[in-house]
Amino acid sequence: MKTKAEVMKDLAKVRRRKIIVQKKSETVDEYDNPIEVWQDWKTLKAEKSNLWGREYYEAATVNEENTVVFTVRYVPFIDEMNTIEYRIIYIEKPYNIKNIDHVNDDIWVKIKALEDGDG
Repeated sequence: MKTKAEVMKDLAKVRRRKIIVQKKSETVDEYDNPIEVWQDWKTLKAEKSNLWGREYYEAATVNEENTVVFTVRYVPFIDEMNTIEYRIIYIEKPYNIKNIDHVNDDIWVKIKALEDGDG
């Protein structure tokens, strides 16, 4: 169990970067064909970090070296997110969510995402 000082230190982490969580929805085009579109869903403040060490080399072996980790404060709507219907936009680049990991007694959530080369 963490001390109060450790918990307060965790809460004081600076989350400078704004990320947009997008949700996939289905609509139809002018010919009534179903198409998938991404719509902005929620905005979060995040701390971004790149993979390094063993994690980086493991990702590089499967051509996923553009993987980043966004650390965000836990909010209840994160429980709705999954790796298929949601993605992240950061500096106008889409990132496909690979993993959502709750850490530190659900104070923080680490979202591992891979930069989408298709854009």
